[in-house]
Amino acid sequence: MRRETIILSLFILVILSSGCVTETPRNESSVPRIQEMGILEESIPERYDIIFSSVRHVLDKEECLQMNGKLKDNFLLDASCNRAIYQSGDLRARRQLYLMDMETSETKRILETQCFHLSGQVIDPLTIMTPAACSDTDNDLLINDKDFVHIYTYNVSSKTMECLTCEKGMEAINNPDWSPAQGKILFSARNGSFPNNNHLFTIDLEKNLARITNDPEYMDFDCSWSEDGTKIVFSRMPVPAFEKPSGIWIMDSDGTNLRQLTKGGNNPDNEENFGPFPVGIDVDPDISPDNGRIVFSRLITGKRNIPFGVWQLVVISLATGTETVYDSEYANMVPEWKENGILFIRQSSGAKPMDIKQSLYYFDPSSVEFRELETYPYSVFPVGAAGASWV
Repeated sequence: MRRETIILSLFILVILSSGCVTETPRNESSVPRIQEMGILEESIPERYDIIFSSVRHVLDKEECLQMNGKLKDNFLLDASCNRAIYQSGDLRARRQLYLMDMETSETKRILETQCFHLSGQVIDPLTIMTPAACSDTDNDLLINDKDFVHIYTYNVSSKTMECLTCEKGMEAINNPDWSPAQGKILFSARNGSFPNNNHLFTIDLEKNLARITNDPEYMDFDCSWSEDGTKIVFSRMPVPAFEKPSGIWIMDSDGTNLRQLTKGGNNPDNEENFGPFPVGIDVDPDISPDNGRIVFSRLITGKRNIPFGVWQLVVISLATGTETVYDSEYANMVPEWKENGILFIRQSSGAKPMDIKQSLYYFDPSSVEFRELETYPYSVFPVGAAGASWV
């Protein structure tokens, strides 16, 4: 599910209504300059833990820098810098892929291409999988997440890219997830057989495509593999879509033993949809490494944490069905649970546009420790990470 188009439009209204904002200057060194183009590494260095997508490179642009090379204090409210980020309320800057060493917070850009990358996963030390928009399919003179997204692989050694889904008749591709155990990518999409509803598919690196779900009564999306490749968890919404909340479902990797785990949350104040999303919608599930729990996001209100709404970070036990809520203050998005812990994106409101944040977070369920992995200026919305995965 792509929620950011709505959020961007709301955020532009916040900027336009704020006028000129004066903030206390912050200590900030000049942003490192990127000189090379294309695929910037020969292989994925072992020291990095995380791959993520971001437009943080826009802060290296001349429009966002002072004469002395320092970042402008209010770069988001500066007209020239804002134009480098936005055009008519949409993202002009194209998200690229970065690597992060979580221990040192060192980051390194891995791609600089013509594509808009929603996220990325490392398949092996030479290969990256990414859902990306690489052409202007809606003719608005931009390439961003409003354009058709396909699944690509990059070989960083040969400096080549290949589209796995471009000739498969797929639309609305959502949330691809690579399984080393299966050697396949799981994703949600729609095609001619079901033109109105997304369902789940797999595709391997040789472009062999298979359908996993096909129930016309539901729309299936936000899917992920278990780490051992034996299970699939996903969000399932009754059709007509977006009239009722989605729930979290689990099944075996071949589509059998289908089981519903949640029916979505409550809407005690009878709120209208937050954009297209009904309050109570459960999205972005990912299963723990021991296959015992699932983490997901649940929309509980659009009236707090404006403009993002509140998306709880929830963990459910597969054995007991018990739900544990770990945060009910912010928008906690697209969690991924591996042995190192849970990665997710957190979006939070602020009194001024420069205080509105979007940044990469780490959560350790055993210690209940939250840790922000990005700091100013890279935590300012929409500069921060938008999708992340463990390497």
